[in-house]
Amino acid sequence: MLIQLVSSALIWAYKTSLIFFVLPILLLLVWRLWRFTIRPWLRPLEPKEIPYWIPCHTVGFLRSSDKLIEHGLNLTGNNHEVFAVQTVDRKLYIVTDPQDVSAVFRDTASLGFDGYLNELLISFGFTKAAIKKIWHKPSDDDEKMISETINPERMNFIHLAEDIFKRQLLLGEKMDRIRDDIMGTLDQSLHWRQLDFCTKSYHAKGRQISLYSLCRFTMVEAATRSLFGSHLHNIDPDVVDHMLSFGDHAWQVIFRLPTFLNLDVIAPRKKLMDALRVFVQLPESQRSEQAWAIKNVLDASDSFDIDFESRACVLLLMFWAANANEHNIAFWVISHLLYDENLLELVKRETEAAWSNDTLDINYLSANCPHLEAAFNEALRCYGGAVISRKVLQKTVIGNKELQPGHAIIMPSRQLHMNESAWGYDARQFDHTRFLKNRSLDRHPAFRPFGGGVTYCPGRVLAKQQVYGLVAILFRRFDMKLAMGNNGIKPQFPGLDDTTPRLGIADPAKGMDVMVDMWEK
Repeated sequence: MLIQLVSSALIWAYKTSLIFFVLPILLLLVWRLWRFTIRPWLRPLEPKEIPYWIPCHTVGFLRSSDKLIEHGLNLTGNNHEVFAVQTVDRKLYIVTDPQDVSAVFRDTASLGFDGYLNELLISFGFTKAAIKKIWHKPSDDDEKMISETINPERMNFIHLAEDIFKRQLLLGEKMDRIRDDIMGTLDQSLHWRQLDFCTKSYHAKGRQISLYSLCRFTMVEAATRSLFGSHLHNIDPDVVDHMLSFGDHAWQVIFRLPTFLNLDVIAPRKKLMDALRVFVQLPESQRSEQAWAIKNVLDASDSFDIDFESRACVLLLMFWAANANEHNIAFWVISHLLYDENLLELVKRETEAAWSNDTLDINYLSANCPHLEAAFNEALRCYGGAVISRKVLQKTVIGNKELQPGHAIIMPSRQLHMNESAWGYDARQFDHTRFLKNRSLDRHPAFRPFGGGVTYCPGRVLAKQQVYGLVAILFRRFDMKLAMGNNGIKPQFPGLDDTTPRLGIADPAKGMDVMVDMWEK
């Protein structure tokens, strides 16, 4: 009798556990069949979604957005139609066709940037009170906000700050001032006795340096002094190191990871904010070396009564934006020069012609170096990883697909730049001559290193001049050759870092630097 009872109990338990185990699997299969097979067939105008078993693709997107997007392209037959990726709180529409990207930039009524910008400001630490103030549209009663000297167009604060930043970077006296400050700092930094920070070893009459370390520190140092003069260095002498560390992990701030997942960015962010809090509270007489844009953004902050914490946050955002890409693009350009001796000799001759009496003519340099320009553009194409975003404000059609309001559009420049229909079968190979053979390629709709539309990068001209200036100074002052391995074999060219989301020009893969033997001329 006891044996029968035990046997019955075991059978009942087995059947019950089987039901609880099998039923969820059956429900999941039915849901997946409906979501990714039946529903797309019934709604052909909706962008296809990348299928998933777990609730969303957030982890995959953060781990390697490139791989996830490439997976989506493969699922849609590589026809570059709009497809969708589900994250925790929204759907991301992925747009990779050049014509569709152009259509997105044109449709400013249905597709907006302000929503994304607001999230970015929150990520950088704007207070709730400041968020309300920065979107406030001044009226006749807001006399302080509509001063003729600060805000004659009656913009809200955030659009006014954008306008100030753009005016600083437009061709003319304001940009020349900041450009000259950058060139002056590069000129002072790139001297033989000041290169210990990037030196790995010394040899007969020379040294071996890390090219990545050289580009990172000198470019960020130059940009920092062009914006803040010596003031931030006086507040914190290690401010450049903090910005470099912050930049390495800024994606954790952009994607608003919870605190326990963004530990790498907390310390450098705190140190930068500590320095900027001191800076924004200095009397203007003690900020005399600041750039025109910094002064005017702080003046606007005062007229809108923005709190000091948020003033420091907006400067951190500007500071980071000014340092996000130049050092990486310089690294890739110089790396390709060192790996291609023929190209290097051509560029040396071009840049040498820009020197007169030991003075660099940056305008001549920018206009008369076709091989350097071709290498610069090809590096932007091959290593540009910026993701351009828009928020869908109302239902619209892009590429024959209906996009629903409340979701976001993502336009990954890497997939544009690797589009074989636009660039040929060798799209994934670096070949600077493509820009020499076809001088109009830099205007091709599949070439978007600086974004487009309302978010077309205002600093594109300055970035180019900064990189060209670094190249010209380095190869005039130093003999530089690629350091060979112990067996005399040329080391492998560095690959891209695909372990973190890209916010601009890609970093080299971890542990893949370019070592350079350098001698003073």
